[in-house]
Amino acid sequence: MRRILDKLARPFGLAVIRDSQAELVYQHTFAGGYEEYRSTQIKHNKRKLNHVWADEITLSAIADDLRRLGLGRSGICHGARNGFEVNWFRENLGGNVIGTDISESAAQFPNMVIWDFHEDNPDWADRFDFVYTNSLDQAMDPARALGSWAKQIVPHGRIYVEHTMAHAARYAGEMDPFGAHPIAMPYLFFKWGRGIYELADIIEVAAKQNNEMRAWVFVLARAEMPSKTFK
Repeated sequence: MRRILDKLARPFGLAVIRDSQAELVYQHTFAGGYEEYRSTQIKHNKRKLNHVWADEITLSAIADDLRRLGLGRSGICHGARNGFEVNWFRENLGGNVIGTDISESAAQFPNMVIWDFHEDNPDWADRFDFVYTNSLDQAMDPARALGSWAKQIVPHGRIYVEHTMAHAARYAGEMDPFGAHPIAMPYLFFKWGRGIYELADIIEVAAKQNNEMRAWVFVLARAEMPSKTFK
């Protein structure tokens, strides 16, 4: 029965996950490797081109945190699809903010760049005050993506990862290949970020404006280099 349901769900980018109610973390495996991942992401991006997950309540909480830290003059939003969050940050922070998406449809929108967010970009090294995403669930390799983003922020910058129960393991599949229960995220950040970045804060949003879901924004900072000990 699970195999039958899985076949029915796949055209929608979903998959039936074993023991999904109890599973805390899930990473979908693509039989066709990276090319299958890429084509799947582009297909569903175009299908949902006018869908917006970001909302003003959550973005406002992030903007307030950036102002408190004296940041916001520059930023990059990964997996931004139609650029809603890019435009919002530009208007409300007055900074130079750009966005990325793996699909060529990104070229249709201002301040958007066609880019796979897993990849390093030397031109972006140490460039941005902040990184924002609500699309870590779309990563084929979330640890690699976060490592790349950590290189893009200035030494005192921040990475903001928006996460909800819709990003949990039970909803993961080929469309959103990574899923984790919010309670597992601090552990994953610790495991993946050793010596690269660390969890600095968690911003809690009681209800998103567009779907009333509770959201957690995990705030990551570049890891401090350990001080040298002289004998």
